[in-house]
Order: sequence, then structure tokens, then C-alpha cells
Amino acid sequence: MAHHAVANWPAAPEGSSVPLVSAEFVTAAPHAALAGEVIRYTWYAERASAPVTFRELPCTYVPVIIDLDAGWSIADGRRPDRPPERLGSFVAGLTDGPVIVSHGGSARCLQVDLAPLAARRLLGLPMSELANRSVSLEDVLGPPASELAGRIADAPSPAERFALVERALAARLAEAPAADPGVAWSLGVLARSGGRAAIGALAGELGWSHRRLIARFRDAVGMPPKRVARILRFERLTALIGADPAFGWARAAAECGFADQAHLVREVRDLSGLTPTRLLADPAVNSVQDRAEDPA
Repeated sequence: MAHHAVANWPAAPEGSSVPLVSAEFVTAAPHAALAGEVIRYTWYAERASAPVTFRELPCTYVPVIIDLDAGWSIADGRRPDRPPERLGSFVAGLTDGPVIVSHGGSARCLQVDLAPLAARRLLGLPMSELANRSVSLEDVLGPPASELAGRIADAPSPAERFALVERALAARLAEAPAADPGVAWSLGVLARSGGRAAIGALAGELGWSHRRLIARFRDAVGMPPKRVARILRFERLTALIGADPAFGWARAAAECGFADQAHLVREVRDLSGLTPTRLLADPAVNSVQDRAEDPA
């Protein structure tokens, strides 16, 4: 799963301490030929004495989960009234709110984190169809998804599992159409600016109308550029505070392009469902600790 840290898997449910029976967590970078398309591979296996629940936060990559266990319960963190959905292997589009994920106490899966334009090429469908959704991988890719999961299940080590999925990705990308160059350029500018680039200026530079830019982003990324910029600012914020919790909220607001500290608080609450202090303490955000005063 995914949302907002290289290590996305806390060792215990939110707000509790479930003892682990065993855990294995291995990450790897993609081959240079897939750099820019694949962000990372992760092998995750865990057994706990009780169900494990955690919160995934918005991010600008697309996680693909190849499940080898009993599957996952996935719920919209903004809609606690809705029952969770049960999924095995799945892909999750970009989200602009928290997602609550749980397993029954046993989990084994391989996760591939894709750049959004690579996800558009690999999956072959408009990414707007996946925005704020998690969808069965078989529903997207058909029988090849189950066949790949079977080969990965038979592989004896994480390294060999990564090699299998990498070969499958490389073969599919070789046959996929190229990414939209205008979206690729404008998304790159947005990412390098941490979400601070002016959307109108991007459209003007491309010679596109604002409406055209929005439509192209919805197709290739999943969300309009303004919403992608919000997520990029949030990613930058959590990276800064995660690296140095003493950085300070007022300084972080200025550094990450929020209008002021009150704007930062509103955005954190909207995107994560948490106050800034709880965001620091939430185990789903790797290395972020509750060591800063809540500005709320």
C-alpha cells in the first residue's frame, strides 16, 4: 500500500500496540532502464496476534499491490459511514484524502510504486477512473494479473520476486504508448516546485487553455493540476517535518507554499484527517514523531 513514505507499514494498529509474531520488509530501486517510471519495489510480510489497521496518506505515486495472502480491507477515511471494501491484489489511484487499510493479522504482498504517467501507460485506462479509488488488479489487467501473482508466489526470495515483476513491467512498457509530453513537462515543473508553480503559467507556456490542461491532467494523472499541487505541497511538508520535527510549523508553512499557518492546518486536516500534531505521531508516516507543538 502506499501513501506518503518509503516505509508504509507500521508495526501496530493506530493507537494501539499489537505484538508482531514476525515481519519482513525489503525495498529495492528499479533498474536504470525503468528509472522515472518505477519509483520502488517493496516486499512486505507480517504476522501479528490481531488485525492491523493503519492510515495511508495522499501521495503523487500509484501503488500496485500484488497480494499473496488473505487480502485487505480498504475504507475511505473521510467516510466512516461507508463499509470497507475487500480486495486482494489491487491498484490505487491518486487520493486527496486518507485511506484506512487493514489486514486480519497476516499479510504477504509485493508493492510496486509507479510514477503516475507510467501508471497511465501500463494500465491503459484514464487515471481519472482510479482517482480516490482502489480497484482489483484483475479488473484492470485481466488474467495476466493472476498469472504474475502465481509466479511471484513461487519465487523463493524478494530479489527474485522483484526481478519477475520488473521483467513484466518492462515488457508492458515497451508496448505502451508514450506519455503525454505536455502533461509530462508540466507535471515535472509542478513537482520540482513542490506544488508552487502557477497553474495558469503552465497552461500559457504550453499554449493550452486552462480547460485543456485540466482535461489532460485528469486523463494522464487522475486529478486536475491544482489538486496535484496540493498533494505535492503536502508531500513536501511531511518530508520536511519528518526529517526534522523541530523545523516548526510557521517555517514549514512558508517553505512549502502555504499562505500561512492556518492554511497549513486546514490542508493537513483535509488531506490526512488529522491535526498536525496527530500527523506527526501517526505511525503510517515513517520517522515522523510527535515532537512539535500543534499549531491548531
